[in-house]
Amino acid sequence: MGRHGYTKRFPVAAVVVAAGLLAACAHRPPAVDPTLPDPAWPPAPDRARIRYVQTIRTPEDIGIRHNALRRFFERLVHGRRVRGMARPYGVAVAPNGTIAVADPDARSVHLFDVEQSRYWRVIEGDDEPLVSPVGIVADGRGRFYVSDSVRGVVLRFDPRGRWIDTLGAGALARPTGLAIDTARNVLWVVDTASHRLVGYDDDGNEVARFGERGTGPGQFNFPVAVAVDGAGRLFVSDSMNFRVQVLEPDGRFVRAFGGPGNGPGDFDKPKGIALDSDGHVYVVEGLHDVIHVYDGEGRLLTVVGGTGAGAGEFTLPAGIHIDGDRILIADSANRRVQVLRYVGDGPSRGAGS
Repeated sequence: MGRHGYTKRFPVAAVVVAAGLLAACAHRPPAVDPTLPDPAWPPAPDRARIRYVQTIRTPEDIGIRHNALRRFFERLVHGRRVRGMARPYGVAVAPNGTIAVADPDARSVHLFDVEQSRYWRVIEGDDEPLVSPVGIVADGRGRFYVSDSVRGVVLRFDPRGRWIDTLGAGALARPTGLAIDTARNVLWVVDTASHRLVGYDDDGNEVARFGERGTGPGQFNFPVAVAVDGAGRLFVSDSMNFRVQVLEPDGRFVRAFGGPGNGPGDFDKPKGIALDSDGHVYVVEGLHDVIHVYDGEGRLLTVVGGTGAGAGEFTLPAGIHIDGDRILIADSANRRVQVLRYVGDGPSRGAGS
């Protein structure tokens, strides 16, 4: 699909393309033609509701100025590739605007503080290095929570990236997706290997645990991500059941949508999930390189993206975060974060029209 296209079927060939890109020793995306208009979805003649804004690969891309002395010390400590991303997976934004990117291949979290024009990396916590940071979320106080899927813990850091404490040691098997219910002050952790959701309060105490492996309502098969709406309902990417489940905060089943397949609204590898200001649900379909957008009832509205390395295209996207109406997507194999913007109240026509 081209940068302006709106795919109604996703060809299997896209998988081959993605695999080839991952195998390449050096991935160098082609330059975007500046004469082309920025991508928007849905395409004309419908009025656009989502627009491409920018791409972030380095601090300079978002106005963080080059500081020769700081960069010298960064390279001294972290190596020459410190300012680039290796395989961004999770993305979050703190209340002060700091963008945080969990990068498992770099074994670090990238922090981009635009307000202070500062970039740095978090590489360890509790005197132990990060091994596989995949999920990340920020709370209302600017603290970051990072799931390390290999160490089996969630680490909490202050806004400057200094370790505070560790949650879930010995109680989590493979934590991945994270979300915070700000109204109830609960951190939700997707424990993929145990097919459960686990909730923690602000003191790090476990306050909820539910789920089991299966295909029925409220059961999971390798869930990977979670989002929370204003009522505290949980939207879970139930990956190997090829669906999204909606649950009450106590785990009671509400509804499910999606299913296996390669058409609009179908899933092959659902990953990150987020909600916009109007309650639309965005689900990253990692294998088909698109984002599905649904209404609150699970009806498909539009499909964003397509396979590629240009603006508004993706290769194995993973995490997604919505900050106000700004949509940040970890474009994993393209080693970047793409920023889109929600500019409307939902497409005027459904994906099948």
